Amino acid sequence: MTNPQRHPLPEQPAMPSQTDRAVMADAAAALAVVIRLFDRELDGEALAALRSGDAFAFLDQILETDAARGALGELEVAVSDLPPGPEDPFFDRLAADYADIFLTHGHRAAPSASVWLSDDHTERGEPMFEARRWYEHWGISVPNWRVRADDHIVPMLQFVAFLLEQGSAEAAADAAVFMDRQMGPWVGDFLGKVSVRADTALYRAAAAFAGALLAEIRAELERITGIAEQIPEPPKRPEVQPDEVAFLPGAAPSW
Repeated sequence: MTNPQRHPLPEQPAMPSQTDRAVMADAAAALAVVIRLFDRELDGEALAALRSGDAFAFLDQILETDAARGALGELEVAVSDLPPGPEDPFFDRLAADYADIFLTHGHRAAPSASVWLSDDHTERGEPMFEARRWYEHWGISVPNWRVRADDHIVPMLQFVAFLLEQGSAEAAADAAVFMDRQMGPWVGDFLGKVSVRADTALYRAAAAFAGALLAEIRAELERITGIAEQIPEPPKRPEVQPDEVAFLPGAAPSW
């Protein structure tokens, strides 16, 4: 799927070693934590899983950068500060914050590439079809693109996790290039806005952790594949900013 004319690649990508495949699998498992937080509202089952401590112990064991460890610590504090159960009224506030971030554009930060990168800054533009071509190459499709578009951050994260789980040279190379070309021009800005604009500490911390984790994963992919990070410049349209554009809501469970 990768295109050497658009993204310099090694002539012969090396097959990841057994150790590297384990690193990729761990990275996919780490992404699963972020995906669950972004995919749908926090419920009792997810809260119990986070509170068990297993996820944080695992993440603490595999993370290597100070930025990722620091962001993980903030997320752990945010989880520990939550009320005991989802019947507490505070969880209504969490649900409203989730909707503002991922459904209604309440924080003026769109969770889809098209709003950031397309000429008219609307949903379901060319970036969605670009993402879809990547998925189709690997035999994947989103369940309902009219509800949650292909270029929404959740299916994009799921796709990266899927590629990491494959453990092959092609999958590692595609993960690196997909992260650069399809996610790099906008995901950092989106997560940065959420990390300061979200109403609740949980989602502010989740966004900051997601950004740090993605940076660490991309660095590991560069080490494994030899593909240096190369993020295209996003379109410069100062007259209209992505957080000033009307956004059509959409949500769905995962793949």
